[in-house]
Amino acid sequence: MQTPPLLHVDRRQEETRTVIVLAGAMDRDSVPVFTAAMAEVSRAGAAAVHVDLSAVAFCDCGGLTALLTAAQDSRTEGRKFQAHAPSPAVLRLFTLTGTVGILLGPGFRTSGPDETAAKRFEDRSPAPPV
Repeated sequence: MQTPPLLHVDRRQEETRTVIVLAGAMDRDSVPVFTAAMAEVSRAGAAAVHVDLSAVAFCDCGGLTALLTAAQDSRTEGRKFQAHAPSPAVLRLFTLTGTVGILLGPGFRTSGPDETAAKRFEDRSPAPPV
């Protein structure tokens, strides 16, 4: 018996955009649920899609890849893609992988320890001695 994915997807249409609210864990097993929602957005011909990540407690590389693919596919199809309100865990993943600007927009600012960790990751420099 297969267990259900631990990702809940709520999709609603607003005036000028489709909003997708994700809740739970975004991993290899749950990515198809998100991908299906994005396929529906594409079929509906939405001009913009906004993805709310505030209730995503966990996101692994499979989830990150799905978000990056959705962003690229949306832009290729002429649709605006914007992720919003990342949970602390998701923001940390985006910061460490350098994908904040791609998924949250170039104006999104991070600060504090995650910003330092991201800079160290980009520089490939060792962590300072403790």
